[in-house]
Amino acid sequence: MERFRDIGLSGTGRGGESGPLDTLSVRMSNQTATKTAPIPATTSHSARVRSALWAAWGDALGFPAEMASAGMLQRRLDSVEPDGLPGPWPRKVGGRMGPIIQLPAGCTSDDTQLRLAVARCVRASGRFDAEAFSKIELPVFLSYQLGAGRGTRAASHSLSRRTTRWFSNFFDDRGSEYINGGGNGAAMRIQPHVWAARDARPETYLSPMLRDVVCTHGHPRAILGAYLHALALGTAIHQGEIPDPGRWPAMVDHLRQVDETIASDDVLADRWLPIWQKTAGRRFTDAVEETVAELKHQIELAVDAARRLRKGNGGGRTYSELAKSLGGLNPETRGAGTITAVLSLWLAWASSDEPVGGLQTSAGLLNSDTDTVSTMAGAIVGAITATDPPGELLDRELIINEAKRLEALSEGKSAPSFPHPDPLHWQPPPSLSDALGLLNNRPAVAGLGPVNLVGEPVRGEGDRGGFWQWALTDYGQSLLIKRRQKLHELPIGAQPRIRQSAAPSNGNGGPLREVSSDESEFPADPEQGAELFLSRQDDDRLLGLLLRHYASQGATQAAVFATLISSKLLKR
Repeated sequence: MERFRDIGLSGTGRGGESGPLDTLSVRMSNQTATKTAPIPATTSHSARVRSALWAAWGDALGFPAEMASAGMLQRRLDSVEPDGLPGPWPRKVGGRMGPIIQLPAGCTSDDTQLRLAVARCVRASGRFDAEAFSKIELPVFLSYQLGAGRGTRAASHSLSRRTTRWFSNFFDDRGSEYINGGGNGAAMRIQPHVWAARDARPETYLSPMLRDVVCTHGHPRAILGAYLHALALGTAIHQGEIPDPGRWPAMVDHLRQVDETIASDDVLADRWLPIWQKTAGRRFTDAVEETVAELKHQIELAVDAARRLRKGNGGGRTYSELAKSLGGLNPETRGAGTITAVLSLWLAWASSDEPVGGLQTSAGLLNSDTDTVSTMAGAIVGAITATDPPGELLDRELIINEAKRLEALSEGKSAPSFPHPDPLHWQPPPSLSDALGLLNNRPAVAGLGPVNLVGEPVRGEGDRGGFWQWALTDYGQSLLIKRRQKLHELPIGAQPRIRQSAAPSNGNGGPLREVSSDESEFPADPEQGAELFLSRQDDDRLLGLLLRHYASQGATQAAVFATLISSKLLKR
């Protein structure tokens, strides 16, 4: 069924008014404009790897049109062949005074950058290291991010403060407030939790997913949007099909179980939730019910759009109409986590037999969140697609390898952890320009390790424009990073440490088949150590190793660990 061949009849003009699709948008999305896009080859990759590739491809496809006016998009695409595939394009980086940089073909945005950061924080044991993500990855991310939203930037700045923890990041910074952070900046990055899940039960990935989300976003729209996306992706991976519209209302009803997920997580229940309710001045359950009611209405609109599509309405026109009815073309609401989750689910279902055309449609719809809808839809539809995405994709091998690592964890195999620095000695860079420095006289990014610098630094306008340069990490990621003209030696605490791989826990969260005695694998935080022990169903050998680990840090750390274990066991 050629649902998305009517692309020239759908879309919006400026300001979100319905009308003929702008010809510039056609250049983004009409794969038959002047030449046919190559048909991607059948792949031997698994569902998880295909999901990762299509998610990144959708991101790269929609990135040029993100928040772009018609004139801006024209300037960006002047040198690009209108074949509907990701190509090179110029972008101003670093704000108003920053330089204009030519981005390579297949360059992805903050969506994929954050997804890779989350993946690095899934440890060899299968545990999501919220401490490393919040205190190391997010503050450093600010120095190389491409297109991060205001809420994510404010959250990452707040987490660079020593006293702020991942469960207490209740910032209020110049109009960006954690408690009202309902954007899609969390939903777009949570796929690694599903890719690493040991089985199809949502319980295996929802708790770490929530820890990830609440690092930066506090409104139920962000939380439930991520939850809905995770359910859709989990179904696609484990059942080999995208949920049919008839199942969507039940999926929304399932979101109420977020209360149970929070209650089952000691830190979320005892630390995060009380602060949230005190700050918001209301019960979290009531806020969830309000958001579920919103989502029910949104899902009704999506189901109705699915009916119209089945009756023969074109996919491009129907998608455009749905985006407008949901508020996906309104600057005030288009980035909401719930709206993006619904749009991406609908698009993935509608384009299941032609993902290229479907993602080109979302990537070309001006005034919508082009890259995030496309990347989330790509993650879902990629899991059931028998082909790789066509055209170029920056850091394709890294994306494949990281997805394979998470897949190995899902199968109970051993896979290495990323060697983040010891959080006990970590200090975030004092400014964005200080993230790139020297370690043993070699260029390196704080927390991420050595890099090879590519080309020459590019300077922005005046003293405030700063310098920017491409850097390729040793593990294969391309970063356009802010830097000082002269690089300085990074502190010793910025250097990644070597970790041993550890066999992950079994499908029931039970004990490790083999517990590594390498203490560098253990978390520096006694609270995380207690959680690790309890997740292994009272493995006494692990308890002894952890106690010795914290005793080596001092009597206070050992006492804190012992107290936490006692209180948690009594509570259980």
